[in-house]
Amino acid sequence: MLNTNSFIFTSETTPDVTTDLGECVSHVEDLIGLADAINVTDSPNCKSRLNSLLVASEIKRSGLDVILQLTGRDRNQIALESVLLGALSVGINKVLCLSGDQPDENGPAVVNEFNGNGLIELCKVISEGTLSDGTAIKKSLPIYSGAADDLYTQISKPDALSKLVTKIELGANFVQTQYCFDYDVIKQYSEKLNDQGSFNDCKVIIGMGPLKSAKQGDWMRKNLWGVNISDEILKRLEESNSPVETGEEICQELIEKIMDLPCIDGVHLMGPSCEKSSARIISHFK
Repeated sequence: MLNTNSFIFTSETTPDVTTDLGECVSHVEDLIGLADAINVTDSPNCKSRLNSLLVASEIKRSGLDVILQLTGRDRNQIALESVLLGALSVGINKVLCLSGDQPDENGPAVVNEFNGNGLIELCKVISEGTLSDGTAIKKSLPIYSGAADDLYTQISKPDALSKLVTKIELGANFVQTQYCFDYDVIKQYSEKLNDQGSFNDCKVIIGMGPLKSAKQGDWMRKNLWGVNISDEILKRLEESNSPVETGEEICQELIEKIMDLPCIDGVHLMGPSCEKSSARIISHFK
């Protein structure tokens, strides 16, 4: 995925609250042979799920490349290093490094020893062949870290670009952004990255997703951090006779417009139970 010059298509899956590993893996069957990789989320919204590394390992065995999402919220250094060694041992070498959604004051206890930047640094240390305490790793392997970004923050806050550049300097090899359905914002983001000049060796992947209804889109923009969905898009979904198809068309139309923008290397299709819709969107371009 990171070595290609072609436009990249990634999607995501969230493990279920289940003991049925096969069922979780079956969700991504339509993406095999289409997506360049699939993100496996790490207990999003502070809700326990079937272990993400276990699910990711089985997906990798099916022939689909995997980006393991990893948060610093729930694990200390020992646990995080163990997860990273485990990922490498089953051929998973790409990790999206996140601080993680934080619970409210009545929620579960958190660790937060590492934020996203700290995890990027940790991946670099392990790639160089040791644990944080200098212990040598037998048969060490490189691990490629990714950083999250938000286009609207980049546009509105002058210091946001320098923070993203810091993540690249710490070792991030790719960037996946939060949702954006606004071509003008993506174009402005593209120009900003291109002018800065630090992203030639880093893949930048724009987040969007196949919305199934206006109600879903309205809930997401009101309740999920970094999600911006315009009234115009919600109106289009609300007036559609087939909102699922319309949600997919919205993504396809936007992808076609951004494919040739500088410093934009792909799209990341995400959302609740988005696997089948993501496969249909990607197949439009294959």
